[in-house]
Amino acid sequence: MIEVLFFVFVVLFLIVLFFYSGLLSDRALALELENKVASARERLKIAERRFMHGKIKKNVFELLVDSIEEELLSAEMGLFRLAKINDISISAKTEEVFLQVNKPTRHRKAKVEALLKETELIRKELSMLEAKFMRREINQNVFDRLVMKKEAELIEKEHQLTKIAAE
Repeated sequence: MIEVLFFVFVVLFLIVLFFYSGLLSDRALALELENKVASARERLKIAERRFMHGKIKKNVFELLVDSIEEELLSAEMGLFRLAKINDISISAKTEEVFLQVNKPTRHRKAKVEALLKETELIRKELSMLEAKFMRREINQNVFDRLVMKKEAELIEKEHQLTKIAAE
């Protein structure tokens, strides 16, 4: 009797440890991204100060700012992705895709749901980028490069979805 109780306690402890480690990894990733954001902002301030003092030429400064802003926005989008991953509702789209699938299995459904979540996150990131561009928080070059990357990711995800639907 004591052995069974001890075994149940150990199993429960391992389950709690597993979920806690998952939460810690998300927190660690969020902390790392927040550090990247803070670092990029600090480097941006330093570059602006050096430009204002005349230590950096304008064309070099613009290239530096574009690079730092791109890194900053990538980290911010990573934080945005962590915050919004659980808020996405894709049930209607999943059903729509499964109407086209010949043999729906759990594995295919899991793949489709993951891909749909990714596409929705990319669309939300694109709208976030557009909002920042419209508020003039980022310049045209950075906006164009990041939109090009996100559109390429979106095309790849949609290609994978059509491939799964065709199987």
